[in-house]
Amino acid sequence: MFTNYLEQMSSIYDNMDSVMIVNREGIVEYAAVLDTDDDTMRNEGYTGMPLLEVYPELKREESTVYHVLETGEPVIEEVQTLTDCNGKTFTLSCSTYPIALGDKIIGAIEGSVLLNADGKPVVKQGRRAARNVRKGSLYTLDDIITVDTHMNELKEQVMRVAAGDSPVMIIGDTGTGKELVAQSLHSHSRRASGPFVSQNCSAIPMGLLESTLFGTVRGSYTGAVDRRGLFELASGGTLFLDELNSMEIGLQGKILKAVEEQKIRRIGEEKERRIDVRIVSALNCEPHTVIEAGEMRKDLFFRLGVVQIRLPLLHERRGDIPVLTEHFIEHFNERSAKKISGCSELAGKALLNYSWPGNVRELRNVVEYGFNMARGSEITLKDLPENLLYDKKAADEDHGRSEIAGRNLTEAVEAYERSLIEEACRETRNVTDAAARLGISRQALRYKMTKYGLDR
Repeated sequence: MFTNYLEQMSSIYDNMDSVMIVNREGIVEYAAVLDTDDDTMRNEGYTGMPLLEVYPELKREESTVYHVLETGEPVIEEVQTLTDCNGKTFTLSCSTYPIALGDKIIGAIEGSVLLNADGKPVVKQGRRAARNVRKGSLYTLDDIITVDTHMNELKEQVMRVAAGDSPVMIIGDTGTGKELVAQSLHSHSRRASGPFVSQNCSAIPMGLLESTLFGTVRGSYTGAVDRRGLFELASGGTLFLDELNSMEIGLQGKILKAVEEQKIRRIGEEKERRIDVRIVSALNCEPHTVIEAGEMRKDLFFRLGVVQIRLPLLHERRGDIPVLTEHFIEHFNERSAKKISGCSELAGKALLNYSWPGNVRELRNVVEYGFNMARGSEITLKDLPENLLYDKKAADEDHGRSEIAGRNLTEAVEAYERSLIEEACRETRNVTDAAARLGISRQALRYKMTKYGLDR
């Protein structure tokens, strides 16, 4: 439930030190320290306590959590000095978001970064240091693991596009790696030293998204404070707007104006503020589909879709499944006392045959599941989730091939040829690629598709 909130926080803070979830009565229901270190906050005794008892000197009207609970407005990068019930004093930079159920605010989630006396984040050794090996904790093109020809061409495209400042729209199904590409665009751009701010537009209730993006001024509504929005936070860098089509149409018009003029106006403010932001956006379905459904303005699409990068589905790049599997196993080996050498032949075959509706993200989750279930030095068939062992889509394809039996030679050959052509067309992006996979000319494939009545 809280994944989108945590992703939003981590887009503002490279590494959070703590996360706290408070219900609408102000009771702490969850508290976690992300780095166990004597100089950071501890969660001992916090769960089940009223927030104002966790921080006895904190007044309700000064609390960012209560502000969010009462107004429904997120608070971003608010610096607070707090003394907890154990007598420890911390200076924190906090981002707090409302947790909504429909139109009702049912709680708040707050992520914090521990600050030094000079106001800079405390640099710790160990786990955080390991996460910071990659520059700015953002992905680069080296993190896109592939042996697929089209994916390598896509990486070259990203490198070329990164050099400019044109808006980029990433189009890809859920789990194909849109955030990975967005961060890589930033990491290889002239803006790499600036901020990368990510916002999933479906993660925040629509009524709060505008103030999150544009910011607010004190007095613009009850409880409002002077606060920068994500456009200002991303100035000099990149703002990534994921699931853009979930944004209401009226707000899309304001986004269009901000992008074209590179100016924004905080809610309740008359003066305009100049920004310098590159917009990278993402859709998880085809643009023409969301435009026809009235979920996206045409003019916004034309403005933000100057450069379009389309990510393939995982089943369209099956050659990457073994290398990605190996990569994920190495990743989990580094973070565990367990050492897994790889997958058994049968498990590897099951991974290759599965249709992967959740794409690379689903593969990672499956490998993590297998890693935890494995008793020996490799992931075997019995260590994989049961849904992989019976994939209806793959089963339907196998059933189609079994229908070849019982026919004469000519019919059997034609039926088999047709099934191969159908498979090639499903797993490639165009006729040229399908022909290359089948080892025939494009013209020959066109002829055979017409012969078998196959409509690409």
